[in-house]
Amino acid sequence: MPNLNHFRDFTYVVGIDIAKSVFQVHSCNTQTGEIQNVPIKRAKLLEHFVNRGKCLIGMEACGSSQYWAREFQKLGHTVRLMDPKRVKPNVRHNKSDRADAEGIYWALVNGVQAVAVRNNIEQDIHTLLTMRSRLMTLQTGNINHVRGLLAEYGQVMPKSPAQFLKHVSDIINNLEVEVDSLVIDMFRSLVEQIKAGEEKLRELDREITKLAKQTKHADHFLTVPGVGLVIMANLCVILANPSTFASGRQFAAFVGLVPMHTGSGGKTINTSIPYRCDKRLRALFVEGAQAVARSKHPADWVKNILARKPKKVALIAIANRMARQCWAVAHYGQPWRDTSIATAA
Repeated sequence: MPNLNHFRDFTYVVGIDIAKSVFQVHSCNTQTGEIQNVPIKRAKLLEHFVNRGKCLIGMEACGSSQYWAREFQKLGHTVRLMDPKRVKPNVRHNKSDRADAEGIYWALVNGVQAVAVRNNIEQDIHTLLTMRSRLMTLQTGNINHVRGLLAEYGQVMPKSPAQFLKHVSDIINNLEVEVDSLVIDMFRSLVEQIKAGEEKLRELDREITKLAKQTKHADHFLTVPGVGLVIMANLCVILANPSTFASGRQFAAFVGLVPMHTGSGGKTINTSIPYRCDKRLRALFVEGAQAVARSKHPADWVKNILARKPKKVALIAIANRMARQCWAVAHYGQPWRDTSIATAA
């Protein structure tokens, strides 16, 4: 039995195992200690929590969890979403809905780190960013598809997408004499599809920027060197509540920019950067670090890192520091400034 005195501000502490149709709800009354573990159908879930007093509700951060979190918050309850990997060690029995709901409850009681609940604007930004990432993957695949087919006709295309779109139509026109008309039509159809995708990407970028500008930290993020519009939009979602991360280092570790470590007997060894992380955001930070490293007038700390480390290692170190700066900007709610220059002044 947990010490319920820590939860005296709540009438119930609840763990919910999310499902498509039937949800498993494990609840504990903080006044009486009474425990219930019952299945509830989807249509009845919100009704179940309407008149139950203030609840502390824990759920795994998985599909549809953000929706349910917002709905429970509208009812006046407090919601904490937790990483399923951190919830798993709290499951004490063989897998079942009842055991999972109880494990979520114990993870909540034990204080497992929570994930921020997104509001409607942040959810819209996240959705558009996911669509943008998917569209970019399709664009890259289509461009490489056309490039590979044209290579079979002796036409080698530039690597740059902009240069590809600039020259591909002329190259296809030059093939009309020796290539079947149906092949030419299919090439042109693919190129039109690629051009339409480029226009859709530009439209998405405009809409994402417009939505991101409505969040409180957007302009502050843009003051960090190496942070552009796409990184800023991602940060507006992930760092909407910077207190989710205890420090800038913890946020950098979440992004995957801090080396893993292993050890025994008091000897700890740093290994490689982690494989399991937000790879999309890490790639964006590394691209931003490349921009910082190529700057005509890099800061002294950038010069020192580039001088001491191999280039690829240095880029990860620069990206790590960028991530910490972004967390600090969100945590303190003010634009980034170069403290080394301020100190010298």
